Amino acid sequence: MKNIFLYLIGAFISLSLVSCDDTELEDWDSAVLDYSGTYLYQVSELDGTLVADYDNEHKLEFYNTSADVANELWIDDHDKYFELRSKFFLDGDASNFKSKSIAFADLTNNEKAIVIPDSKPTALGETIVELRSYIRAAVVEGKIIKDGATTLDKNIVDSLNVSMVLYSGSVTFKSEEVPVAYRANPDKEEFKWVFDTVAHDATKDEAYIIAGHRYSGFTEDDY
Repeated sequence: MKNIFLYLIGAFISLSLVSCDDTELEDWDSAVLDYSGTYLYQVSELDGTLVADYDNEHKLEFYNTSADVANELWIDDHDKYFELRSKFFLDGDASNFKSKSIAFADLTNNEKAIVIPDSKPTALGETIVELRSYIRAAVVEGKIIKDGATTLDKNIVDSLNVSMVLYSGSVTFKSEEVPVAYRANPDKEEFKWVFDTVAHDATKDEAYIIAGHRYSGFTEDDY
């Protein structure tokens, strides 16, 4: 019995070690590891005018796409200051990067700016156009410097500095028939909005500098 007991303990420890190794690979084996992480930040206009100071609720997250390839990543502020969640295609590396193109036509849509309207269409062929802010964004210049910042509690972390341009304009949605299986009443026609196109209004372009540092996770560093 004693031998069986020792065997079971050994097997459990072995499985635990394998599980830990698998988790570590999942979390850290990323093609954009040098970018990845959560950053606290402040926002300034290009002339240095501060428009948003550090706030522990303002966190900017960089993470890999499902393709997990170098210099392709999501930047997400989780509905805080910019309401931005966009996929970026970059040139350079984490220490000095920029968007491959800053032309509006070459950029991806900000998912937060193309959410479906609350209203409901009543027929096929309907369209609705809504003015939306920050429908696309580009990084003009960015730097993540290893150990380049000091937190409130004097912890050494990576610094972040990104010059970003945000493009606004209008978003068009068109009506589409809801399949019978998804209708509230199968016998009654039902319609929904689906995203169609975006249009750029250059007069509404805005540019900002986002400066900050990697989030340490320590309460002593909270603002």
